[in-house]
Amino acid sequence: MQASFIRASAVGVTPMQATISGRVAPGQSSTVGGPYPHFRFSSALSGFRLPQVNNFVADSHRAQPRLVCFAVPASVPESANETAISLKPLPRAVENVADDPSLHNPLQRLHRLGPGWFGVILEYEGVLVEDTSELHSKAWQMLGDEEGKPRPFNWALKRAEGMKSEQTVQEVFCWSRNPMEVRRLTARKEEIYRQLLGDRTPLVPSGVRHLIDVLGKHQVPVAVACSAPEARVQPVLEATGLAPALEAVVTAEDVYRGRPDPEAYLLAAQRLQRPPVRCVVIGNSNQSVEAARECGMACVVVAGRNPLYELTAADLVVRQLEELSLVNLKQLFQLEDRVDPREGGELEMEEEPEPAPYAKTLTMDRPW
Repeated sequence: MQASFIRASAVGVTPMQATISGRVAPGQSSTVGGPYPHFRFSSALSGFRLPQVNNFVADSHRAQPRLVCFAVPASVPESANETAISLKPLPRAVENVADDPSLHNPLQRLHRLGPGWFGVILEYEGVLVEDTSELHSKAWQMLGDEEGKPRPFNWALKRAEGMKSEQTVQEVFCWSRNPMEVRRLTARKEEIYRQLLGDRTPLVPSGVRHLIDVLGKHQVPVAVACSAPEARVQPVLEATGLAPALEAVVTAEDVYRGRPDPEAYLLAAQRLQRPPVRCVVIGNSNQSVEAARECGMACVVVAGRNPLYELTAADLVVRQLEELSLVNLKQLFQLEDRVDPREGGELEMEEEPEPAPYAKTLTMDRPW
């Protein structure tokens, strides 16, 4: 009887034919000798005599059923002298930084390759609602006078924008390092801020609702990332009607540090189920740009009353949110870096040129 099997090698799959003498029991395997000792034949048929092996090629003149066998590794060679045939892993063929070869649906994978697959992360104050930094600065000054602490300078108040209150007390104002004292001071500052704000709800700037509606129609998830406590953010989102349109809300209780640390942005991207390279941060200061650049995100800055030349580090600068459209956001991903699947994604070390040998300059004193 003639049996055929497939030889698996590193270069591909090669069909071969071989014949063996002997009887194969049902469910048992027969090991092939010769130059391939680590192959064995597996068969579910019984009662057939196989012709004698002659260098893996033999012709049978008797009409018998054709037995198809497959070569599987019987054992791993223990010594280096034995020849072993191993399969090399397939290369990870990715088209760009957002591609995921593990997706079995080609339509989903194709959608990820396009520039329309991204997420948007909005800042809370200055973008989603009106900026109340003046009330925060006044609350810090009143707290310093009430506690007998030195009044913070204007540059310190400017640096504290976007940071958590605990981070501001410890690192910027240097008022205390005691955790209990820090929590007491931050709680008192929030009380003063609520008193200054009164019953007024922060207004929503023009263009915010239209942008969120357009992003929702095109299935672009939107999240909010801020350093404000949840007790201050959540009531405002519910009162303004923006809460149902947001996929995720990241507040001070969710992160350890605020801006310019990108922790809040990374958590928002994780909740949006988007990689950081496919997220756009819409902020209102250079701290937002610094945090977005730290984690590889694109950044759009709403300048407002700030000079435009101070915000040139962002990918896109607009005066008002009404000037921003979905096309502008898609264009941020048109020129993203492509990945060559033949290179395997490995970075090569750049060789630095050797410095030139130091040449001494000899000077001779002239006799005068």
